[in-house]
Amino acid sequence: MHGPFAARSSAGPVCCLPISEPGPWLQPPVGACRPESCVCSPGAGLPEGHAILPTPAISAPVAPGLPLTASSLFMSTLNRPSHPPGFMVLHGNRLEDLRDLLVQFLRAQPLAPLAPEVLLVQSAGMKHWLEVSLADDAALGVFAATRMELPSGFLWQVYRQVLGADQVPTHMPFDKSSLVWRLMRLLPELIEQRPVYQPLQRYLREAPDGRKLYQLALQLADVFDGYQSYRADWLAAWAQGRDVLSQPQGPDLPLDPAQAWQPALWRDLRADVGDALAEASRAAVHARVMTRLQQLAAEGGRPAGLPERIVVFGISSLPHQAVEALAALGQLSQVLMLVHNPSQYYWGDLVEGHAQLRQVLRRRQAVKPAQLEAARAARPGHPLLASWGKQGRDYLHMLDEFDNVEGYRHRLVRVDAFVDPLEDLATPRQLAQLQSGMLHLQTPAEPWALQPTDDSITLVTCHSAQREVEVLHDQLLAWFDADPALRPRDVMVMVPDIAVFAPHIQAVFGRFAPGQPRHIPYSVADRSPRQSPIVQALQTLLSLPQSRLTLSDWLGLFEVRALRQCFGLGEVEVDELHRWLQQAGVRWGLDESHRRQWGLPEGVAGAGHNTWSFGLRRLLLGYALGEGRGEAGQVWADTLAQPALSGLDATVADALLDWVDAVTETLQALGRERPPAEWGEVFQGVVERFFEAADEHEARQLDTLLAPLETWLQACEQAGLTSALPLEVAREHWLAQLQEGGLQQRFLGGGVQFGTLMPMRSIPFKAVCLLGMNDGDYPRQTAPRDFDLMASHWRAGDRSRREDDRYLFLEALLSARDRLYLSWQGHRATDNAERPPSVLVAQLIEHLHSGWSPARPVRQQPLQPFSEAYFRAGSGFRTYDSDWAQAHQSAQPLETMALSEALAPPVPDPLSLHALRQLLRQPVEVFFKARLGVVLSELEEAGEDTEPFALDGLDKYLAGQSVLEAADPVRALAELPLSGLLPLAAFGQRDLLELQGRVAVVQERLSPWAERYPHALPVQAIDLVVDGLFLQDSLGGLFGPATDSAPSEGLWPGPCLQRVLRPGAVLQGKGKEQGARVEVLAAVWVNHLAGCAQGLALTSTVLGLDGQIVLRPLMPARALQILQGLVQVYRAAWLRPLPVACLSGWAYVQALRRGKDEAQAHELARAAYEGDYQREGEAVRSAYLQRCFQGYAELRDELPQWAEALYGELARHLHLGPLGDPE
Repeated sequence: MHGPFAARSSAGPVCCLPISEPGPWLQPPVGACRPESCVCSPGAGLPEGHAILPTPAISAPVAPGLPLTASSLFMSTLNRPSHPPGFMVLHGNRLEDLRDLLVQFLRAQPLAPLAPEVLLVQSAGMKHWLEVSLADDAALGVFAATRMELPSGFLWQVYRQVLGADQVPTHMPFDKSSLVWRLMRLLPELIEQRPVYQPLQRYLREAPDGRKLYQLALQLADVFDGYQSYRADWLAAWAQGRDVLSQPQGPDLPLDPAQAWQPALWRDLRADVGDALAEASRAAVHARVMTRLQQLAAEGGRPAGLPERIVVFGISSLPHQAVEALAALGQLSQVLMLVHNPSQYYWGDLVEGHAQLRQVLRRRQAVKPAQLEAARAARPGHPLLASWGKQGRDYLHMLDEFDNVEGYRHRLVRVDAFVDPLEDLATPRQLAQLQSGMLHLQTPAEPWALQPTDDSITLVTCHSAQREVEVLHDQLLAWFDADPALRPRDVMVMVPDIAVFAPHIQAVFGRFAPGQPRHIPYSVADRSPRQSPIVQALQTLLSLPQSRLTLSDWLGLFEVRALRQCFGLGEVEVDELHRWLQQAGVRWGLDESHRRQWGLPEGVAGAGHNTWSFGLRRLLLGYALGEGRGEAGQVWADTLAQPALSGLDATVADALLDWVDAVTETLQALGRERPPAEWGEVFQGVVERFFEAADEHEARQLDTLLAPLETWLQACEQAGLTSALPLEVAREHWLAQLQEGGLQQRFLGGGVQFGTLMPMRSIPFKAVCLLGMNDGDYPRQTAPRDFDLMASHWRAGDRSRREDDRYLFLEALLSARDRLYLSWQGHRATDNAERPPSVLVAQLIEHLHSGWSPARPVRQQPLQPFSEAYFRAGSGFRTYDSDWAQAHQSAQPLETMALSEALAPPVPDPLSLHALRQLLRQPVEVFFKARLGVVLSELEEAGEDTEPFALDGLDKYLAGQSVLEAADPVRALAELPLSGLLPLAAFGQRDLLELQGRVAVVQERLSPWAERYPHALPVQAIDLVVDGLFLQDSLGGLFGPATDSAPSEGLWPGPCLQRVLRPGAVLQGKGKEQGARVEVLAAVWVNHLAGCAQGLALTSTVLGLDGQIVLRPLMPARALQILQGLVQVYRAAWLRPLPVACLSGWAYVQALRRGKDEAQAHELARAAYEGDYQREGEAVRSAYLQRCFQGYAELRDELPQWAEALYGELARHLHLGPLGDPE
């Protein structure tokens, strides 16, 4: 073994002060000695100038005359002609220590003032952390003239510098971005001409459209991209015509005949690019570069532009090809690799599990089971490193192959860069002990004693992602209270998929404004631009050919500010437009021809109804007719005017028309296949036509949208693709590019940082929290590809999503300095069934339980944030949500808590008739809607995105009601088909005929009343004082008897009629059990009482299909007395939710009037409230009743009192008159 691990494997401390050759820039330390003749030992006295350094150690330069310490690194800063080249690998278990080594290195060996420092990092998170760290006053203070790049792009630039720009193209010809489109162009020709491609031909024959071809090309490009990085020897053999799988050691393997198309495809790809560019593949260029670097090293020259120093910082994995190139560059430049290493000892041969150990030992010699157990017990190591560290283990082993310490031993001193997490702790903590065990490759012989106050590792299970974030918020507040030195920016929260958690993070952390006690500053990083509202709106627009253009689609688009800005609309105008469009009957489809694309047959009557064209014509006709003329009932050119827009709404109407024009143009542009260049123009036109930035942030977002288009067009040009592509392919590729992040993404923006595990890997934080560690979610699952030959012929260093996630988890654990917090969804929210955590969490729990005593159980959090457990002393649960705390401070029932007259605002004065109508319709709503202003969501209405297919009972009633209330019912019925309320074709004709029958029946019932009360009366003013409150309102829709004089202004002196026409039933029950429907009487009864109390001789009637209900005139004093009782009930309902409901209260009152006993009356009321086998109870339909009462039992005691107060007088005064009899 050679390299840094050679020294690490020795048993004791060694002298690490080598003699250096004298020179103008580095002097040998006084008394230094050569390693092979070192006389230093732990038990002997040290010669002057010598130092004992513990194993393992790290390599670093030393400055002359400076003392050596085990925790710092010193290097010569004397004048020298250049920086000596070399490939140096420095290991450390903490990234901040590696950063300190880099700082000291850069201070000791600065480059020329204008020479840039080149640093290679693995992610944007690492880039920003390193920039901030190096620019800190405690580090370099100023850190400028630097280039931080990703390794792949940097190495290709180096290749061009080494071989010459004319020898290597700017972009790799077989780069994945262009290889996709080259395959798109070649595959259709190849599969038809060559029998070897029959497997691909069979696959594509199942779906001949371009989408499947694109998906196949994408997968093939990804596989061949992996071959170029990890299997260059395979591609070289295939290019030579040898269809084999080369092996690093041993003979070539024959290729499965079923995969023979892969070598053929590689050769066809090389032939397509031509001989010159075929040698510009990544593998071929790499081979030429390696040869050229050897020549340059022998010649002693360095190509112009090649960096003098290259720093590779904190990268956890690189392909063998990249490490080989960096090692070769070390012959010309100074290459410094700072590597995060969990252990100070060699752990390259750690294996996971009993079976793998048996395989390792059997490869060495035959062993017996007893010997196997003994070897397993004696074998040093750490089970978590063995299980999670395969990727890092392979990477470190690969670095060891290239790290030739002897090449730079003459100028470097090996200084220990590993730090034991237990060193600075007065009291050992579980997290530090766990990390220390990995550092020393040790597990305790006896369990550690776990202190009761040790909360360095917290394990929590919740029922949902929302609860995970809520519990985390409380936990962070507790940490900040307990540790004033802990700041929000010291906390990192990692999740498997930030798109899943981002809404929950916003809902919990974004709930509190700065300055509020529970506010925690936070930032969500690592979000793909594709998740932004602008990109989602763009995706909707690009999907217009596959869209039905529903009203909800329109509303969703105009929720995006940049789109509203483009059309000059604000949120208020959008809400108004939405309401107008609903009233105009817009549902889906641009026009009749657009609907035919969705299968609507030719010749269907009314096929254009409920389309955008239909609704716009109605709105514009109403606007053209103007106020006072654009009333309902105005028809022109088979268009029924919708009176919504007025003269002041011209700009809003213009914006709506502009949007429809833009959609029409876009539909035409997206409606056919186009070459890539044309798609680029169309896509750019869509962005410019529909979006306008309202601020700089949106302007940057729009620029981000357009940038990938240029890259895509260049890739297509390089691939020679000029054929037409379907919209689905061009759209999906463009949007997919927006999902790829780069080094420009922002991280560490202040506050608690949220992101995925990858960008922030290894970066130290005081507290690291991992959420969503569920089985199946992490490690992430990937479906294997049958034609990926690397999957079945694995090599050390190959990338694996599974192994990468396991190593990411290990790095997250190691990056936590004080606290590690893990949570997962351990129980289902629906039935509390147990769900397992991630296998990585399960392994960690098993290790913690075996290594520490007593084993600390996992904390199972309650299902809801308002659980009583959070407020019960001694429960062990805690929350900072004071809102729920206040709700639990008293054991009083809801109605008692609400009955605080001191806190209640006064009842509105004056009171309106609407308030009393609301009281009768549903008493509990007075408390919620009128007093609290709370509107609970009721059952969702029928979707606004579908045209009516059949009118249900409510729709039929509303349509019939509109006809009956019209000034000319016959005309209104004839115009009903133009309103968009009826279904299409025969369905609409059937419903229209039924409505005609209903209207005819009710009009027949109306005839005797109309003959007696033919004249419409003016609106009658209501101005009363009832129980100390003013009752002020007006009554309209009254009719007077036949008279020679015209109706006069003021209070009508004679008899008058209030009539309500219902195209449905007004009665319920049969025979002796028949009675009135209370829901149709609430408004009529209140109006009747107010009119009579005002002095009107008012008769009220409700006419329906099955009968009529009559309320006869009351004396003003009696009517006022009844009103006073209702107002008193209203006062009580204002203070608390009354334990009474409309249908159940009415059922109780009616039952008593029919001679039922109290028990029978309660049973009928219960059936009305909760429902039975014949009907649905009113509680099911009312969110307000569900919010207040769990069942009828909670109403039973007080319902008789309130039912009588509300509905008793109504039951006594109504009459079920015979049909046709006006009296």
